[in-house]
Formats: sequence, structure tokens, C-alpha cells
Amino acid sequence: MLYFKAMSEHKRKTRKLWFRAKDYGWGWHPVTWQGWAVTVLFALLYTFTFLVFFGWIGPAEEAGVEARDLVFGGLEFLAIVAALTYTLFRICTRYGEKPEWRWGRKR
Repeated sequence: MLYFKAMSEHKRKTRKLWFRAKDYGWGWHPVTWQGWAVTVLFALLYTFTFLVFFGWIGPAEEAGVEARDLVFGGLEFLAIVAALTYTLFRICTRYGEKPEWRWGRKR
């Protein structure tokens, strides 16, 4: 893929990975404190965004805000979530193993 650059075998062995590839399926899981910190930060920012958006909808409906404003608020929420997810994806590809479909460990 275009996102993943070829890496020398020496560099691959010497760098410390924050994320390891999952044994089954596609994706990563954190293995170092840096990976866990990124994962927790992502979860906190996502939760904060969710609470701000849904905390805004209740008072907005009671205050008589138009539907158009709710739609734009929803689009803002989706844009923030997309930016957070893209940032997490880029960090995982930078500090993790190359992702690919896996069906268990190869022995």
C-alpha cells in the first residue's frame, strides 16, 4: 500500500514497537506504555467529544434551535471523530507492525 514504506531488516529489529499486530483479523493492540497512553488518550478525547455533542443536543432542542443547526452539529461531531480516528491510524502505522489479515500465529 501507499501508506507503508519499506523498512530495512535492521531498522525493523532495532526499533521498539508501541503496537503489535493482532493474531486474528486486521489491526493492532498496544504493548508498551506509549501505546497504552495513545490508546487511553484517544478514548478520552472520543468520550469528551461524544459527551460535548450529546450534552449540547438536549439543551439545543429545549432552546428551540433549528434542525439545520443540529445537522451541522452532527457533521462537526463526525469530522472530529474522523480526525481522531485518522490520527490514531497514522500513529499505529508509524509505531506498529505492518498491518495485514492474520489467521493465527505462523510457526
